Amino acid sequence: MQALVRLGVEQTKTSEARIIPLPEVLVKTLKSVKIRQGLVFDDPALCDEWSNAVVAAELPGLLIHDLRRSAIRNLIAAGVPEKVAMSISGHKTRAVFDRYHIVSTADVSNAMKQVEKSFQNGESLVRGRHQPRAK
Repeated sequence: MQALVRLGVEQTKTSEARIIPLPEVLVKTLKSVKIRQGLVFDDPALCDEWSNAVVAAELPGLLIHDLRRSAIRNLIAAGVPEKVAMSISGHKTRAVFDRYHIVSTADVSNAMKQVEKSFQNGESLVRGRHQPRAK
């Protein structure tokens, strides 16, 4: 059975409830964590609690929004359509989604390798009206 996180309207920035399926690797990780009672982060002290958490995880400088950026990069890298990734992340607009969907030099290099691979049979890279005229 798929593990799900249900976010109520009061828990989202967009005031829209949503359900997010969790990948099995995350479920396994969460099952290995010692069960504790209460809130993970309490709103009034979120900054202090986040700072303590990143130090304990040995990830100094990690921002909460870095997790959202990482999630979006991982979704896109896994081939998830952008519209579906936007639904999972809760982004309503393309402009905001694009701010989180950071394109790296490796992304661009991989894209060009894909283009190169698709033309290994010697086919011209030039398409459409700009192809040379037959003599």
